[in-house]
Amino acid sequence: MPSTPGDSYIDNGCNPKSQNQKGINSSTKPLSQSMIEVSSYIDTFKSEIDENSVKADFPEITESETPIWRGKPSLLSMMDKYILATIVLFIHLAFFFGAWLDPPEGGGQANFVFALLMWIVNNTGVVGFVLAMLTLTKLNHYGNFSTSGRWTTIWLLISSLFPLIWKLMDIFQWFSGLLNLGFQNPLPSWSFSWFLPIGFVSFAIMASFTVLYQNAFQYVITNKRIHLRKKFLYLDSNIHGIPYSQVENLKSDPSVIGRIFGFGNVHIITSSGVGLQSESTGMSIGVGNDEANPSVGPIPSVFGWVSKQRQRSVMAKDPADCLFGIRNPMDVYRLINDLIDNEAGSTVDAPVQSE
Repeated sequence: MPSTPGDSYIDNGCNPKSQNQKGINSSTKPLSQSMIEVSSYIDTFKSEIDENSVKADFPEITESETPIWRGKPSLLSMMDKYILATIVLFIHLAFFFGAWLDPPEGGGQANFVFALLMWIVNNTGVVGFVLAMLTLTKLNHYGNFSTSGRWTTIWLLISSLFPLIWKLMDIFQWFSGLLNLGFQNPLPSWSFSWFLPIGFVSFAIMASFTVLYQNAFQYVITNKRIHLRKKFLYLDSNIHGIPYSQVENLKSDPSVIGRIFGFGNVHIITSSGVGLQSESTGMSIGVGNDEANPSVGPIPSVFGWVSKQRQRSVMAKDPADCLFGIRNPMDVYRLINDLIDNEAGSTVDAPVQSE
């Protein structure tokens, strides 16, 4: 009986056709021990997921595909965003306590630094807060970190300018009273005590959006493709289906913290350029990027200054373009390589038709 692709075949020498064509063109090739080991490794992953559940959650998977692994960014992979949110909270708290605490007495470098910070807070007020926050926003965005994306930058800008806008509304109300214009600030009168609740609200917003952002990415590896899906608040969604025949290179680069806690990225480089990105200097949050015609006005200028980035070419670290922050990245790295080898082996082991 003729064999089919992928069937194992043992030749005991009793087949006349095999004897006649031995050393020339055998109807099939024996399944190697390495292929058996590869299948065993793949089966280990396959046994840990519910195939029906995966296909229900991922309708883009075809009927001929068999899910083998699924995952998403781990909680710890988003730690940099929580750290940034904590820094923003710390700046708010610094301006809140700086206006109420008395400078420390006595000498010492620590007391001097603390007294200097309190002096800056007391003498710069809202303007000092805005400058501190805009500096943080600029450094974060210019550094091209994983926190340098559009949504994080917008959140930082809103957190930076909100107290200033509040204070300006108080000033407009005061002028309105002089000119009998009837303008009333819908917010309470500004004071330094508002830095405390604003800081916690800003932190809560960032933390909540980080959880939503983490869950917006889902990854599935099947026997034929690698699927990367993004669905963030129904406003930003896309999906990649990468066949193994298009994969030219793989790279796993867990950080030091990732090695300790067992998470990292797996980059999938394809012949069409998926997995690579070129970051160019320009405006990345919706303002104009034509330097010959700069935006007019102070607010557009602030947005343009903050959103300008330096140019460099790097591997894509966007969770939509790689397996970002997944658990056990080296195991998944080997799984993908084994699936690529398995697909290539299936082609090699296909029966050769004798003439």
